[in-house]
Amino acid sequence: MKYYSEFTTEYVNDICRELSAKGVIADKFENKPFEPESFETLTNFLQNHIVRSLDIFTYLDNLGLVNRGKCPYTGQRIDESFPSWSFMNNRRVYVSHEGYAIMQKEDEEEYEKIMGHPKPQKSASSGKGGCYIATACYGNEFAPEVLHLKLFRDNILAKNYFGRLFIKTYYLVSPPIAEKLKNKEKLNAFIRNQILNKIVKRIQ
Repeated sequence: MKYYSEFTTEYVNDICRELSAKGVIADKFENKPFEPESFETLTNFLQNHIVRSLDIFTYLDNLGLVNRGKCPYTGQRIDESFPSWSFMNNRRVYVSHEGYAIMQKEDEEEYEKIMGHPKPQKSASSGKGGCYIATACYGNEFAPEVLHLKLFRDNILAKNYFGRLFIKTYYLVSPPIAEKLKNKEKLNAFIRNQILNKIVKRIQ
């Protein structure tokens, strides 16, 4: 992980120390401990391991360890008028304008590493690549099952060649399939119960 300021080092170490003391692991699939060395970037650390997890975010936020009046990237003093990265619009981490630019850059670099090509320019309201078929079947991109599949994609599939190849193939073929699944309640229920639920149960 690249440390952009002295505060970045303090910020990450404080959070890792607290979660390690509670026995929380960063990656249950690879049994990685909650240590700074377990994370490739600060953006991955914040988005996928702190803000995305309701239990972890709530615990750390109650201790005042998430938003501490300084940007996690630059250490600049900030408040709630500054940019933020949010998940489900109720959990967010505030950053400086410079920090937000760094976050976007790291996010784009991670996308290119996984997909093999630069991230397409999207509107500000759009997020990371979705699980199109799962979202269509569950009817909500924030359904717990969809989130489990996204984490499996980011934490397991994206870290090896064949997994990245699968992701690239999936994003080529899944959008038109998802489009055909719209308003097909019986078919969606079948895929949900006979395929997706079993996959989610296996990877949990």
